[in-house]
Amino acid sequence: MISYVKGILEELETDAAIIDVGGIGFRVYTPVSQELMKKGVGSEVKLYTYMNVREDAMILFGFLDKVSLELFEKLIGVTGVGPRSGLAILSTLSTQQLVGAIISEDKKTLSSVPGIGQKTASRIILDLKDKVGAVGASSGEGITAADLGPVGAEGPAQEAVMALSALGYSQSDASRAVAKVTAANPGLSVEDIIRSCLKLLY
Repeated sequence: MISYVKGILEELETDAAIIDVGGIGFRVYTPVSQELMKKGVGSEVKLYTYMNVREDAMILFGFLDKVSLELFEKLIGVTGVGPRSGLAILSTLSTQQLVGAIISEDKKTLSSVPGIGQKTASRIILDLKDKVGAVGASSGEGITAADLGPVGAEGPAQEAVMALSALGYSQSDASRAVAKVTAANPGLSVEDIIRSCLKLLY
């Protein structure tokens, strides 16, 4: 198993990077993000990898951080989501957007990814909504409530998450409740968000 590939970025394709590792060029399928493009051809990069072994090929999928890799591995564990679909999801949505969509059960955002329909989006939510809260915890790179889509680093939504956590609710439960409430009723005050969330969590 190849855990990561570290070398010189030789070429960027639409959905892959060619990494020169000691004179050997590895094609790693990866989200070609702004961050990767900023590094530029000729720079040193490190991609955390997943090797997909098939009868006719061994294909590497790689990501700039461990959180993205862990999300990718969880996605491809969902029935109907293969490595190519998992890559498409992480190429279209940021890790924060993806986790936020799953926790808030936002099928519209998930099905906006090419090749992901409503049924697959529903399956992803059903399978992963109780699992994504722990993503990245082991590596110390976890996604916190402050990172999630509608629950921003500032504002009433984040204050509500903090207040609910102080009341004894887990961060994942608090984030999920706040995401649902704010998605359905944008512009609520902190007090109104907390009041609505308590009804959901009771």
